[in-house]
Amino acid sequence: MSPIARSALARLITLTLLASVAAGAFAGDTRVKAQNFRTTDLNGKKVSLEDFLGKGPVVVDFWATWCKPCIKELPYIQKMMDEYAERGLTVLTVTIDSPKTQSRVKPFMKGRRFDFPVLLDASQDVFRKLQGKGSVPYVVVLDSQGYIRYRHTGYRPGDEKELEKAVLELLDESVANDPSEEEETSS
Repeated sequence: MSPIARSALARLITLTLLASVAAGAFAGDTRVKAQNFRTTDLNGKKVSLEDFLGKGPVVVDFWATWCKPCIKELPYIQKMMDEYAERGLTVLTVTIDSPKTQSRVKPFMKGRRFDFPVLLDASQDVFRKLQGKGSVPYVVVLDSQGYIRYRHTGYRPGDEKELEKAVLELLDESVANDPSEEEETSS
């Protein structure tokens, strides 16, 4: 190999190594930790995001009683909670209804037989803290440490499949990372 070819090859290898190191450095930065928030639930109890972390993935779904796509999405949120809560999934829904329309939330929930937790966010502070922009529905899936692992704005039929896929991946990760699960299965 000529000296020029060796030099070109050395530069190519150096650039490839630098690119892979840079990619690795940035790969860890792609996960964003959700900002903690404090708000009240539908019954007036004060809660924070930290109250729900550490047990498994957390789905946070933003909605409003006047939002037609939200109303179509919420049965899937209920179904997901019913199906995966025993595996460690926590579901929180956050209504952005204004103080004028918040009185409609309890009857809305009762009439549709939803029993997922509802947090109040009329000022949309929680929405912004979880990187919400634009409209609802907006769903965020956090891992048990509070890192945002999935986000989606809007709802069209079929979107629930992508949400469920993200949740199942995190539930599988939780089992894979939980040493107590291994002890139980090996006993």
